[in-house]
Amino acid sequence: MFRKIAYGAEPSQFGYLHLPVGDGPFPVVVMVHGGWWTAMWDDTAVQPLISDLVGSGYAVWSVEYRRMGEAGAGWPGTFTDVASAVDLVGELDAPLDLSRVAVVGHSAGGHLATWIAHRAALPGGVVGASPSMPLVGVVSIAGVLDLVAADGARLGTELADLSGEPPRGAPGPSGPDFWPVVAAGVGEGMTRFLMGVSAVEGPSLYALASPVEMGDGGVPVLAIHGSADEVIPAEFSRAYAVRHVLAEFVDSPGGDHFSVIEPDGHAWTVARKWLADKLS
Repeated sequence: MFRKIAYGAEPSQFGYLHLPVGDGPFPVVVMVHGGWWTAMWDDTAVQPLISDLVGSGYAVWSVEYRRMGEAGAGWPGTFTDVASAVDLVGELDAPLDLSRVAVVGHSAGGHLATWIAHRAALPGGVVGASPSMPLVGVVSIAGVLDLVAADGARLGTELADLSGEPPRGAPGPSGPDFWPVVAAGVGEGMTRFLMGVSAVEGPSLYALASPVEMGDGGVPVLAIHGSADEVIPAEFSRAYAVRHVLAEFVDSPGGDHFSVIEPDGHAWTVARKWLADKLS
């Protein structure tokens, strides 16, 4: 059972609230999907994880947000949306246990989920500061946790080729009409497209948006990454965990960028157990 709930007036400012069978109150997992922060993809890739969580007795709030190709996306709109969607959990009309809320994200969604974990460290007045929803943990799966390194490597430029093939295991674009807009903006890499400037041009901005650069937010984070990820280097997650005392890095042996979100795979088995411990 699920229903669509808006948290703003823009077309992508909504989420799907999935509830398990029973009376509740249910622990909550906020799901943030990936797709290079672009409107080319929705939450299709993480639907198997949503089904697994709901079948295990968790409510899942799968959020959409303004993504590249849409008006208002990038910094700060994308970040504003994800922060607002998480804060809305406390106002959802459903039998939810608000003392047991976690966030899970994959790929670009792993970046945004981990950014959420550090919101409490943001200076007052900055986008995302002063979170209202306490979290017991965040899971980043193959997350882009180092935006400075991602910008330096100009990751994502393959999307400039309209005839290109998606990475192995990736779903086809759910919003292919957005591809020409994305292709036109991604020449210097997806991170620069998202942030509007390079890391060299805007180091103070990247310090507010790149989890590896951010201060301690008081939320435990599991950063799990496949050792054979050909899209986002596992080193991003490893470096993040080295920098943050509340973070744990787990290497998923042989895992690529999409096998890590297979419900029966090593990465999700580890992530599910970690979530169960935090949400128990």
